[in-house]
Amino acid sequence: MSEKSGLSELSEAGNKKLSILYEIALTVGKSLDLKTIIDDVLEKVITFMAVDAGVIYVIDEETMEMIPVSFRNLSKEVVNDLCTNKVKVGECMCGNIAQCDKEVIILEKASEDPRFTRGVLKKEGMEFYAGLPLKARNRVVGVLCVITHERYAPDPELLDILRAATQPIGLAIENARMFEITKKKSDANMRYWNFEGIIANSPKMLAVLDLVRKITDVPASILIYGESGTGKELIARALHFNSVRKDRPFIAVNCASIHENLLESELFGYVRGAFTGANADRDGLMEAANSGTIFLDEVNAMSSNLQAKLLRVLQDRTFFKVGSAQPHTVDIRIIAATNQNLEEAIKSKQFREDLYYRLNVIKIDLPPLRERADDIPLLSRYFMNKCGKKMEKDIRRISESAMAALINYSWPGNIRELENSIERAVIVSETDEILLEDLPPGIAAFAGELTVEWTLEKAERDHIAKVLNLVEGNKKKAAKLLGLDATTLWRKLKKE
Repeated sequence: MSEKSGLSELSEAGNKKLSILYEIALTVGKSLDLKTIIDDVLEKVITFMAVDAGVIYVIDEETMEMIPVSFRNLSKEVVNDLCTNKVKVGECMCGNIAQCDKEVIILEKASEDPRFTRGVLKKEGMEFYAGLPLKARNRVVGVLCVITHERYAPDPELLDILRAATQPIGLAIENARMFEITKKKSDANMRYWNFEGIIANSPKMLAVLDLVRKITDVPASILIYGESGTGKELIARALHFNSVRKDRPFIAVNCASIHENLLESELFGYVRGAFTGANADRDGLMEAANSGTIFLDEVNAMSSNLQAKLLRVLQDRTFFKVGSAQPHTVDIRIIAATNQNLEEAIKSKQFREDLYYRLNVIKIDLPPLRERADDIPLLSRYFMNKCGKKMEKDIRRISESAMAALINYSWPGNIRELENSIERAVIVSETDEILLEDLPPGIAAFAGELTVEWTLEKAERDHIAKVLNLVEGNKKKAAKLLGLDATTLWRKLKKE
C-alpha cells in the first residue's frame, strides 16, 4: 500500500468517526425529552456498531435504580425482566459498571460471564457484550450496553467512536434531567398560581380562597389559623406564588420542630465565634428569604426572647445575627400560622400581645375538615388518583359504603389524616375500587346513613344562595343570572 493510499484511508476513517459523532451530537441536541433522545441515540449506536441489540439505562438518583429507558431488539422475556425487576447501582453487570465507572468488553460467550446475575440474561445467548458508563459532570448518570448473539470482532475504531459517543449521551441525560427538575418546579409554582391542589367546593373554603385572591399583594402581615392538617402551608404558598414576589424565595419554617436554642441561629444566622462550633459566619433563613416570603408555622412555639426579635423584624425589617452588633435589613413578607388560640396564650403570658397585633393584620381562618363535608368526596378522589399513580395501581372509584364512612367520620387529623387513610386504602385494595374494608378500622366503623344531604335539591338551594349573596340579595338580578323568571325564583325560595 502506498503512503498516499494509507493516508487516504486514515482520512476516510477519521471523517467517518467525526461524521458519526456529529450525527449523535445533532440527535442529542434536538430535544429535551429524555426518552426521545435516548431512543434516537440507541438506534444510531446499533446501526454504526452493526450489533444485534442494545439498552440504555439511566440512574434514578433517589432510588439508585437502573432504569431501562430505551432498548432495541431484546426478547420479550428480557424486556419484562428489566422493567419489572430493576437492579440498583452495584448489582448485576450494568450496576457494577455504574458503581465502578469502568467499561466492560466481553468478546465471546458473554452470557456465561458470572457477573450477569439475571437468569434471563444467561438464557439470552449473548456472544459479544460491551457496557460503557455514561458520565456528566464527573459522575455516572447511566450505562450504555450493546450485544450480539453471534461471534463478533469489533473494529477498534468503532469502539473508540462508541467511547467518544458516551460523552454527549451522558450530557444529554443530565440536561434532560435538569430540564425536568426545572419544569417540575415551574409546574409546582403554576399549581399554586392556579390554586390547584387546594380542593374546595364548600362555602367556607370558597370564602377563604376569595379572601386569598384579594390579599395576594397586600404587604401587611398575615396570620393563618387552623387545626393541624388543615393546609396552612398550602394557603401560604398560594399567597406567595400569586403575588409579585412569586419569582423570589419561599422559605417555610416549622418553629416547633427546631429546638429553641437552635431556632434563633437558624432564623437570623450567626457570626464566627458566637458559640462553640461557630467556625464561620452563616446567613439565616431571614436572609435566604430576602425579597421573598418567609412562612413561620406554629409561631406560638417561639420563646419570649425570639418573639421580641421577630417583633423588631416586623416593625423595621432589621435583625441581628447571633453574636453580632451589626444590624441587617431584609425585604420580606412574613406569613405566620398557628393551631393555638393566641388570644388565650396572651392571657397566660405565653405570647406577646404586641407581636400578636403585628402578625394579625389580616387573619385567615381555615375550617377543619369536619366543617367542610362537601369537600370530602372531591378530596378523597383527588388523593385516590394521586396515590394510585404513585403506587402504579389503577384505582377508579370509591364504594358507596366507604364514601359514607369518609363523610361521617370527624377527621381530628383533618386533610392530612384523610390523605394518609386514602393512601392506606389504595395500598391494600385488591380491586379497582376502594371498599369499606380497605379503610382504617376506626374510620370504617362510621359507615351507615349519610349525615350530609347530597340531593340535587340541596345543590340547587346552595347555588341560589351563592348567587343571591353575589348580588347582595337583589332577587331580580339573581333571577337573571340563574336564567329563571322572578316568579320561579320566588317559588323556589319559598320552598326553603
